[in-house]
Amino acid sequence: MNFLIVDATQPKLMICLGAGEKRFTYLGNDSARRHASMILTKIDELLTEAGVAIGEVDVLGAVTGPGSFTGIRIGVTTVNALARASGAKTVELTALESVVFGKDDVIALMDCKNDNFYALKRRAGEDEYLAVNASELDEARFNGLERVYYLSPDPSGAEKVLLQKVGKGEFTELARPFYIKKSSAENQK
Repeated sequence: MNFLIVDATQPKLMICLGAGEKRFTYLGNDSARRHASMILTKIDELLTEAGVAIGEVDVLGAVTGPGSFTGIRIGVTTVNALARASGAKTVELTALESVVFGKDDVIALMDCKNDNFYALKRRAGEDEYLAVNASELDEARFNGLERVYYLSPDPSGAEKVLLQKVGKGEFTELARPFYIKKSSAENQK
């Protein structure tokens, strides 16, 4: 199986290509403002390096959030366009799922500045996404949870999540952005 995972949610653009047993990864620098201009070029470079055409990709993984509002849209739109053009199946995954893969009774935390975090709380196999501040992390509902901090995109973790979802048949017709909290524009309505 050939797969391609795109994560434009963070300052570091991540593209991971699995071509059979071989892996090809691009993990960019901290230049989020260049994702739109770089994403297709970097995907093409990885496909060329692997000797795989986009039509030979079986599954496309879209990291749908949390993260940069614009980055989420760039990544999701790119995956949707490639899926439509190639006929590949699409899988949605979040950036935080790769951090907690294979773990339970854990909370993954992504710093979103000013002592605020996006969080994925997994307890007894149930996932809950939250926006919390540092003081809320001391509340009883978070007792007994291992804290794991998201630092940057993890190609290996994203691959594990994608393959697990493929195994369960968790495909989607259209990847959709995943926002834990409303954008500033939505809050102003």
